[in-house]
Amino acid sequence: MPDDRLVAQRRTLRIAWLTLFMFLGLFLTLVTLVALSVRQWYLAATDTQKATLVVRSLNESIVWQPAGRTIFQGTRDQQELGEGDGLRALPNAGYGQVASLRLFEGSQLDLWADAELRLIELRTTRWYSGALQVTLEQTGGYVRYDLRADQPFQTVRFTVLVGDARVEFTPGGSYSISLYPPERRVIRSDGRPALIADIAVRTGSAVVNGAVGQPVRLAAGQRVEVDPAGLPGLPVPARWELIRDGGFSLFSEAEYNNTTRADDPTLPRATTWQVSGTPNLPLPQRGFFRLAMICRPPNPALNCPPEDRRTAAWFYRTGGQVNGFVTSIRQSLGVNGAGVDVSEFRSLVFSLWGRIDYQSLLAAGDRGTECPIMIRIVARRSSPTDPDEERVVCLYTAASDQDLRVRADGVYYQRVDPATWTRFRVDLRDEGWLPDYRYLRSVEIYANGHDYDARVVDVSLVGTQ
Repeated sequence: MPDDRLVAQRRTLRIAWLTLFMFLGLFLTLVTLVALSVRQWYLAATDTQKATLVVRSLNESIVWQPAGRTIFQGTRDQQELGEGDGLRALPNAGYGQVASLRLFEGSQLDLWADAELRLIELRTTRWYSGALQVTLEQTGGYVRYDLRADQPFQTVRFTVLVGDARVEFTPGGSYSISLYPPERRVIRSDGRPALIADIAVRTGSAVVNGAVGQPVRLAAGQRVEVDPAGLPGLPVPARWELIRDGGFSLFSEAEYNNTTRADDPTLPRATTWQVSGTPNLPLPQRGFFRLAMICRPPNPALNCPPEDRRTAAWFYRTGGQVNGFVTSIRQSLGVNGAGVDVSEFRSLVFSLWGRIDYQSLLAAGDRGTECPIMIRIVARRSSPTDPDEERVVCLYTAASDQDLRVRADGVYYQRVDPATWTRFRVDLRDEGWLPDYRYLRSVEIYANGHDYDARVVDVSLVGTQ
């Protein structure tokens, strides 16, 4: 009996200790869970921040959409914007930076005319400088992103949503995103506008996450285009060709010349270069625009491998003419020919290859403006209300520079060897050209004179930021 009592006592003691340890374990578990919850709350608690609007154009040209509202309304300079607010620069806002959005930590977003942006997230950790989360959605136009380098936060995530793609920028870099419609009409199933996103990196680095596939990484001096389906292409150097169809290969000779026909709108016609001829002379006295197959300049040969063949624009007039005639091709720049804002380009290099096989007039004629190859670039300086200004180039042949007896005001002259391919190249940002002009409207190439036989090829206008 004493042994049974001792066994019962020991069993009771074990149960008591087990119960004690179980409750101690539960207590420690609860304390741990509470501590972890407090720590997670401490780490995850965030505060919303603000951005300040700087209006650089007319107040009427910059509008904002309050969070949760559908109607845009007027803005004021130094206005604060927060999460959910949208900002839009109207198409008539002007050239260059028309508005800026300064984030509370010092980063700056610059908007050009027709740009639209929405603040999705602008948050920081509440109790310590742990994280900054910035998420924006760009739905139109051109926006430049200059991000602060010396961030006081341990982790910074700067994300821009563009259509079905997501772009992540590294702090301390300078970036740009341009949205524009594709040349061919695309209809999205969700009803949103189909836009191409052109993403460029000046300094820093970026990661572009498309709708599917692997992310595309961009280093300084690179850009990539994302199609309307959210699929990025391959990275390329951050250079922009502003001339369309500079190789005259997109249309036939008849389609280029059909642009002169206003009497029959059903004719197939080029949508890049517009052909014209003035004055209205009888057909035998006019000059003609034609296409000529050549070898890649400066090769003067007529036969070459297919990969070296090029199509040249050919300005042709013969017959011993005694009256002047202008044979011209002209291209209106930008989307839908509305012009292009070039305020971001530090370099604007225009170039072409030209060849003059014959000209009947001596040098540039009696007025200094009758040249077998002429180039006219039309620009505006700083505002849509500014008048059009032009820079004109004359390429001519002559035995010596002394044969050029008359120089017209505002014309740049270059003598070239006859029947020889010559490359003309100029950076329009150089003094005397368009060093601080913000807008280009058109490029025209034409022959002016009596008889002439001239060709141009590889017309290019490359902008670099």
